[in-house]
This record gives sequence, structure tokens and C-alpha cells, in this order.
Amino acid sequence: MPPGTKKHDAMIAERAAHTTDVISFGPFTLAVSERLLMREGAPVELGSRALDILIALASRPNEVVGKRELLARVWPDVTVEEGSLRFHIAGLRKALRDGKDGAQYITTHAGRGYCFVAPTSLSVGVAKETKADPAIVPDVSLPARSARMVGRADGILALSIQLAASRFVTIVGSGGVGKTTVAVAVAYDLLEAFAGSVLFVDLGALLDADLAAISLASMLGLSVQSEDPIPGLVAYLRDKKILLILDNCEHIIETAAGLAERIFLAAPQVHILATSREALRVQGERVHRLAPLSFPPDDVGLTVPIALTFPAVQLFLERAAVALEVSAA
Repeated sequence: MPPGTKKHDAMIAERAAHTTDVISFGPFTLAVSERLLMREGAPVELGSRALDILIALASRPNEVVGKRELLARVWPDVTVEEGSLRFHIAGLRKALRDGKDGAQYITTHAGRGYCFVAPTSLSVGVAKETKADPAIVPDVSLPARSARMVGRADGILALSIQLAASRFVTIVGSGGVGKTTVAVAVAYDLLEAFAGSVLFVDLGALLDADLAAISLASMLGLSVQSEDPIPGLVAYLRDKKILLILDNCEHIIETAAGLAERIFLAAPQVHILATSREALRVQGERVHRLAPLSFPPDDVGLTVPIALTFPAVQLFLERAAVALEVSAA
């Protein structure tokens, strides 16, 4: 039965309820019962709300699923605004690399809802074979940690110590310098200290600054029932011990700064690690400037062995090797 036909799509919707069903699309496999998304055999980091949305949409391919239905399914016991749904849809599209290299998975139908448009296939009984190792993925809100960090070990240790002492640190540096990579590495190092209570928020995915607090509240499972969700958010965090990572703050710098300051002042056990191209400039913030990796001087007498001792050269060669492997595949 070819993908995209009505009978095929109906079968997907009906059988996705089975506990061992796996929905495949493009390079992805979605193990419904295991609540696990894989890309070419590797687990994809996806928050629980985004995963709920993906299951709802992929289970009913080529069918527009209404916004109210999605809100009721993903947030069954709380009331949230459509902004929370838009935020998680944006994060889901980013995780799927929707729109890159011609790939298209989710379309928006203005005023109605969303539709999963990629061809799908369904298999049964393979979910346990693709189950992620919990030791490798200790917290679903965190992106995957880089397998190898080049030239950043000392900085990560210093950041971990500084964050523990001051509670609020912003990693500041130019675009592409590795701020997010370093922040994620620090979070993994501190997972045990925070008993796994680490929340990663990518503010770069927001198109509207007003959605920042709403999105954070929804990620914490809070009901948003007022125009200003910050008081309720702060009240919830007041006695919680959690590491909050606010990534890409420069996109909504004023909103991110105000939100971080209010949480820092009102919730004494919340530690905040932000990344931004500029400092937030609010009370309590400590700035950690992340410099580019060191590179060899412009010296005609430079030898290859000496050049290979510089972190920038090591990283360049590693990235080049990966690119060659991909192009050869």
C-alpha cells in the first residue's frame, strides 16, 4: 500500500496506538511506545511536549490536526495559550531539520492547525531494539553533548565552579564561537548536582519575545491563565533547585534579561546559565567571555607538528574529516 494514500494513512493512524509500533519517515524512526525519536540510529533530543505533538501529527499523516485538539492532547490537565503550541512546533521543526535540503514534515494551516506531510511507513515490534541508553541521554531537555571538546576543558571547569558560586553566569562571545556547546557541556557536568533538574530553553527559536515566559512556563508544565505569566512562574520556581539554561538570548535580549533577573532575585535555588553575543546587564549576572580557540601565528617557519598543537587547527581537521565522510557516503 503506497504511502500517502487514504487507506495507508488511515492504517497509520489506527495502528500507531499499538504499543510497539514504529513510524518511519525520511531518516527518522519514531518508536511510539518507547517515546523515542531516532535519526539514522541515533537518538534525537526532544522535549516531552514536542514529542507528544510529533506523535499526534505523525499518527495522522496528511490530515490537519486542529490547534484545540493538539492543546487538549499535549496539555490535558492545564490551560495554555496557543503561543506554547507555536513554540514547541518551532522546536520540533528545528529538531527535524524541517525546510533544510528540501525536507518538509509539518505544514501550518492558518486558523486551523498543523499537518504532517512526509511519506510514512509503519512497522511493529522493533521499538525495544532502538531504545536509548539512559546513561547516554540522562535528561531529555538537553541537546546531545559533543563527543569531544577541543580546547575547552579548563573553561568548562571554571564555568561550573563560577556558576555554583554566583548562581547566574552569561557566556558571552561572537556567533559560532561555541557558546551553546560549552553551556551544554557544563549542564552535563552538573546534572548530578541538580539531580537531573536541568531545563534547556532555546530562545533563538522564538519569533515573538512575548512568548519567552509562556514557553518556559509550559516546559515546566504550568498553566498559563494571565497576560503576564512571570509572577506564577516565579512563584513556582521559588523553592525549586534547578539549572536553567537560556540559550541565544541576543535574539530577545531585553526580554531575556528581565526574565532572568526576576527569576534570579526571587528563586534562591535556581541557577541560570545564559548564552548571548552581549551581556544581559542585569543584577546578579557574572559574565564569562568565551574567546575563540587559539590558532598558530602567521609564521613562515611553522611546522605541521607545531600547528597541530593548536586547538583551532585540531577542530578544523576534525570537522573537515567529518565533512569528507558525509560527502563520500
